[in-house]
Amino acid sequence: MTGFGIGVVIQMSLLFILVHGLALLAPAVLVRHLILPLMGLGLPGFVVGVMLLPAVFVLVLVSAVLCSGAASRVFRLRYSGEHPLDLSVPDVRRWLLSLTIYLPTAVVLDFFHLYQLKTMHVQLFGGKVGKGVVMGALVMDPGLLTVGDGTVTGGFATILGHAVEHGRIRFAPVRIGRECGVGTRATIIAGGVLEDGALLGAQSFLPKGGVVPAGKTYGGVPAREIATRAR
Repeated sequence: MTGFGIGVVIQMSLLFILVHGLALLAPAVLVRHLILPLMGLGLPGFVVGVMLLPAVFVLVLVSAVLCSGAASRVFRLRYSGEHPLDLSVPDVRRWLLSLTIYLPTAVVLDFFHLYQLKTMHVQLFGGKVGKGVVMGALVMDPGLLTVGDGTVTGGFATILGHAVEHGRIRFAPVRIGRECGVGTRATIIAGGVLEDGALLGAQSFLPKGGVVPAGKTYGGVPAREIATRAR
């Protein structure tokens, strides 16, 4: 690894420690000054302390969402365009730094299906999410995502705003319109578009720059038209 690459790894490590250390601060204070004293008050206090542990877990996640989102804005970790997959490229570095602080929390939120917190997390990283959206998908590049009102993305679906080919990486917005549906374990990558009322079936793959027209249902790998929705 070059000296430049080592420098980027150090930056990633320091940013990870800073953000997640701050995220653990408030929960640690709560445990130290409330839960541990309760547990020392005999069996009733111990039971109450144990019952409060899920609240501590939620507080950790909320803190992680807020701290990582704030760091993304403070350090301006936005990226776009097409570039060589090289750490000397500023957009590539910003992408890696963004993933460092975003992805750990995003994966936990995805595992526990905490949709409202996932939506907040995406928005803090610059994503645009409409009203009544069910954010079941794991979003890998939140700042490149736009989702319209009333759309549902299924659990374990994946939405990526980047694609890597032949040693180059392309960052492109993913746009999902109003009243759309993204099926369970479906995948959308850079430049993918679902127009209003479109559906992408379960376990389907919408390739780079792929478009599902309004009112159409696409499925398969790669996704192709399989039905037209009644309007």
